[in-house]
Amino acid sequence: MTRADTLATQAYQAIRLALLHGQLQPELFYSENSVALMLGISRTPAREALRQLENEGLIEVLPQRGFRVRRISAPELVEFYELRGMLESYVVRTLCHRIDERLVRSLRHVLERQQLAADDVTEFIGLDEEFHLSMARMAGLQRTARIVASLRGVLWLMGTRIVHNPSRRTDVIGEHEAIVAALERRDEQAASDAVTRHIRATAQVALARDGAADALAEGTPLQA
Repeated sequence: MTRADTLATQAYQAIRLALLHGQLQPELFYSENSVALMLGISRTPAREALRQLENEGLIEVLPQRGFRVRRISAPELVEFYELRGMLESYVVRTLCHRIDERLVRSLRHVLERQQLAADDVTEFIGLDEEFHLSMARMAGLQRTARIVASLRGVLWLMGTRIVHNPSRRTDVIGEHEAIVAALERRDEQAASDAVTRHIRATAQVALARDGAADALAEGTPLQA
């Protein structure tokens, strides 16, 4: 990686953290220069970071006006969780054919770290992302891992609201443990069911604020 690449990655992560904590307001426009000044970098890595965030659908860029944070509608959120459900079910089913004791230990280590970070929402969400992406990479699904990573950017845009409640963070860890337990048994159906329940529960929390949680009634597909 060149220095510019490194700075662009750092800028990307810094802007995602700002999104997570609601430091960028959807109704305001921000300039490329303001981001560069805020981060103490040149415009080039700032521009690269913003381009990646735009590709992930987290911001929208308007000529002569700058960029602003995108608002995610309830139908788009439902679509997001539909895609996650399909992709991650495929991931765990594939991983069941490759899982071994070493990989199980690695996943459990992530969960142990996540449990220790239960009081640090930023760290908790970062480890949540590590857990889900690790499964895709362990399954040897590199392209799927990239798609999952781009989709999960929406969670950073949602901010801390999804896991703001400590009880939800406790539930997330339990849901993750159920996924790992099914993987350890190499039970494809149980692993798929566990990851689907996890994503559905997260979707219910995310959509409740929009009054759209009824779109995810138990036993129905994730459709608006």
